[in-house]
Amino acid sequence: MSSIVLGLPLAGHAQTEAVAHAAVGSTQVSVTQADVTALLKPLDPGVRRNLAADPAKLDQVVRSRLAAQAVLAEAGAKGWEKQPQVQAMLDEARREVILHSYLASVSTPPTDYPSDADIQAAYDHNQAAFAVPRTFRISQIYIAVAPGADAATVDKARQRATDLSRQVHGKGADFAALAQANSDDKTHAAQGGDMGFMAEPLLMPEIRKVADTMKPGDVAGPIQTDAGFHVIKLTDVRAAGVAPLAAVKERIRTQLRQQREQQNEQAYMAKLAGPGAASIDEAALQKAVAAAQ
Repeated sequence: MSSIVLGLPLAGHAQTEAVAHAAVGSTQVSVTQADVTALLKPLDPGVRRNLAADPAKLDQVVRSRLAAQAVLAEAGAKGWEKQPQVQAMLDEARREVILHSYLASVSTPPTDYPSDADIQAAYDHNQAAFAVPRTFRISQIYIAVAPGADAATVDKARQRATDLSRQVHGKGADFAALAQANSDDKTHAAQGGDMGFMAEPLLMPEIRKVADTMKPGDVAGPIQTDAGFHVIKLTDVRAAGVAPLAAVKERIRTQLRQQREQQNEQAYMAKLAGPGAASIDEAALQKAVAAAQ
């Protein structure tokens, strides 16, 4: 029998307060607010926001953590960690943690690396890596059609989209207002249908084909896709080119630091056990290999 209490607000309570608990035999296991905070903090901010807005998913995260706690409690009650094979794995894991954390400490580049000159050089010599495709800024009025919809439903959606297209082309028409009032794409409808700049490869093929013939300010549609009908307005086009250094500078900095750290690590390992620092008894090595067969 287990009892789980979920959805308690984090604010205004002690961080040690349990948000979930369950009985494992005679042992009680729990997930505290501090546990939940520690689980969520490393996540991408967008993922955290989505979880916070979706109680069912957030509950599942807590349940997964509680299940792990319960398994550990059950294993601990049986002295599982004392088994020789488990001890061997724990020892290996301990060695790996020490190895990688220590190597990181001796391999991390100085804080002033890379310099602006290093970043500029990397940018100049890798222009292809920073190529950006042509992008279109498009607003749309979207009329959704469910997958597998019958012909009558499709025709009704087409008529609705056609009527909105006529309204958009009318004198003094306000595309943004019509999109806000009628588009089934509610996320962008709030912005008057504006979808922002989208890279050409990300556009639906049917929309990309039409947008390629348009000039800024043009309106086209309805365009039929598998998802429904679209009346689109092209606001702007940016030609393909190379991203400016300012836009990719931090990405280059991160990549150069990672490369230097790997180089430092390899050099450090070679200094300790490379050909010039250590010798290998090949005959003994072959005997060890044979014994493992």
